[in-house]
Amino acid sequence: MHLLEEVGEERYRFHDLVRAHAHELAVAEDGHGRMSAAVRRVAVAHLRFAAELDFRVMPLRWRLGPAYGGLVLPPDRGPADGKLALAELRRERENLAAVVRAADQYGFDDLVWQLCEAMWGLHLLLGFHAQWIDTHLLGVEVARRRAEEFGDRRAVGRMLVQLAFAYMGVGRADDAAEALAQAVAADEACGHRRGQASAVEALGLLRLKQWRYADAQRCFEEAREILGRIREGDDGWPDVPRATALLEHHIGRAQAKQRDFTAALARLNDALVCFRRLPGGGDAYNEGRVYMSLGEMHLDAGDPDLARVCLDKAVKAMEAAGAGLQLADVFESRARCHRLAARQAEAVADLRTAAAYYEENGDRVGAERIRAGIAELEA
Repeated sequence: MHLLEEVGEERYRFHDLVRAHAHELAVAEDGHGRMSAAVRRVAVAHLRFAAELDFRVMPLRWRLGPAYGGLVLPPDRGPADGKLALAELRRERENLAAVVRAADQYGFDDLVWQLCEAMWGLHLLLGFHAQWIDTHLLGVEVARRRAEEFGDRRAVGRMLVQLAFAYMGVGRADDAAEALAQAVAADEACGHRRGQASAVEALGLLRLKQWRYADAQRCFEEAREILGRIREGDDGWPDVPRATALLEHHIGRAQAKQRDFTAALARLNDALVCFRRLPGGGDAYNEGRVYMSLGEMHLDAGDPDLARVCLDKAVKAMEAAGAGLQLADVFESRARCHRLAARQAEAVADLRTAAAYYEENGDRVGAERIRAGIAELEA
């Protein structure tokens, strides 16, 4: 009857005129009360769906919101489960964003920020920064609106930190810095030390991107001090070992960029050990991130062969996680190895792979930068 149009494999939507007619009938026959209840049912179902998948993608990260209560990993969980869950989130990402907007339109503030929280793994590993910013601006707004009523005051800082990461991804450093300053203040005001440490850590990551390496190291050390004030039984206590490992990694990165290679190597190796000792068999994704940092450090130290060994390990870890953005980064770094070793063909091949990952995950700026590098090599 042509009431639906096919927009992808097993993906359909109403034609605009059919949708408009359906909306008119819903208003006339169901009324706003029943329409609102239907929207909430859809939003709750999507939140449950996204939270379960996000938990499978990054089971060790700390989270806010009741949607994660009682979630456990499948007992027969295979090594590719996280990657498969991430692929499912990717397939539903536009629907999830639409549900965020609908929940906001109907005033379901509690669901808006929780949906944003449930998309953290999706955006961290795959990007899609335009969607990330749009949804998390709503998340920040509703978290603030509800904070002094019956909402979770910790959600304000959480949403601001996640929004800042999105801003960093598109090069909006000033907006990221402002969001992080607000996040630190919000978490400090409600006594949420785990959130405050996360916000200060994120500010350090911003300083790394700005080549302010000593400032970055100070941020990471400050975040570690904040973590040290969390006592057993306090909010965030279970995440302290993983959070400490992350900060060891970041301090090592900052030291490497300041060319203190001996100290950096010790820090990064300590971080590897810490990630391997985490419950549930360790944190393979963050092990891969450390190998990326080790590779970059060896490149800066002028040892492309040792860097290649580390970056090859990072490629395997990021492929296992399905982390598209990080794969783009590591292939770009590996191309630098090839260039230093005068392997131009291999460098171009890795750059093409990096550009494809950037393009696939909505990072056109990264893709264009890589293509410019390819053109320079082929000139």
